[in-house]
Amino acid sequence: MDGWGGMVLAIEIFLLVAGWLLFQQAKTELTARMAQVPVITEIKELKRVIATMLEQLKVESSQISTQLEVRCLEARELINALDRKIDEVQRLPVKSPSRRRSTVPEPHEEPSPIPPAAITDNEASSHQNGNPRHAEVLALNKKGETTATIAQRTGYSVGEVEMILSLNSNNG
Repeated sequence: MDGWGGMVLAIEIFLLVAGWLLFQQAKTELTARMAQVPVITEIKELKRVIATMLEQLKVESSQISTQLEVRCLEARELINALDRKIDEVQRLPVKSPSRRRSTVPEPHEEPSPIPPAAITDNEASSHQNGNPRHAEVLALNKKGETTATIAQRTGYSVGEVEMILSLNSNNG
């Protein structure tokens, strides 16, 4: 018997013991009443009520046992499904969290930014019509920001920032 079956059996035993204790309490109360007033019909009614209660307890414990067994099966199925998903995820190749991959490896040392004087206001405004993020790169460079800072703020890689700045200086 597995752990859940044992738990269900323990619950059933607990419910039967509770019923027996209720029966004993009712029996004690009945004995006290009989000392005061001899009422045989009341005793019979009380026995019938107790028997009904015990039957209800048995039915309810059986229903609870069935529900627990069903939920245990559902839980096992969910756990198995989760295990399969975890195995699938672990077999997937690890993807880089970066937005894009640069084909050129990025250097470890920070290159110096293109001098701000190399970019004119006309060049920056002409790029705003094409790609506003390119204009943002040019504007940040004009303010003297480093390529790493520009890359971090715009979401481009350092190599992409250098390429945008290089293309812009070539066009000028």
